[in-house]
Amino acid sequence: MSAQIHFDHLEQIRELNREFLGVLQARARMQRDCLGLPPAAASVLCDAGGGLLDEVARFPRALFQIDCAAAADAEPSSTTELDPHRHHLTLQILWTVRHTSRHSPHQARVLFNLDADQVTHGASLTLPEIERLAGQPHVLRCAFRARSWLWPKLLTDVRPESRRHLSLIALQPGLTREWPRRRAPQPVH
Repeated sequence: MSAQIHFDHLEQIRELNREFLGVLQARARMQRDCLGLPPAAASVLCDAGGGLLDEVARFPRALFQIDCAAAADAEPSSTTELDPHRHHLTLQILWTVRHTSRHSPHQARVLFNLDADQVTHGASLTLPEIERLAGQPHVLRCAFRARSWLWPKLLTDVRPESRRHLSLIALQPGLTREWPRRRAPQPVH
């Protein structure tokens, strides 16, 4: 299989992104936990129209992050409130990660921002594991939690050049610091 990202994989990401944004918006409107979405972005998301959410969903990688390994040993909590929409979406995402990890590890890394161990784990998921993980509260979270400035920009700045810039930032693998890095002012001599 070629290393090129097939358009059907990208289209799946966009569909999952749109579903994820819908779940986030519903949670924000009900003032529930927004899965790591910065508060400034949650308030903007409450008022966002469907057209804006469709545009944001076109982002070229997952707007969500899954963490199967952290929840792999956890037991389901009876105190966790079951959100059927979130559960269904998590199932869909886990199935897609499993399929993509098995057929194109490179695409799984790029589109879902997974490291090599996460791709291996995703490819080995069994049906009972997927069902169990989908019920765990911390498997599905917002991507870019360390870059709190990115979400408000995604939801407000619709200029094409800004969209391209944000896409380039998000596609940087393993980028853990704020980017672009701000330079200290240079003294004038």
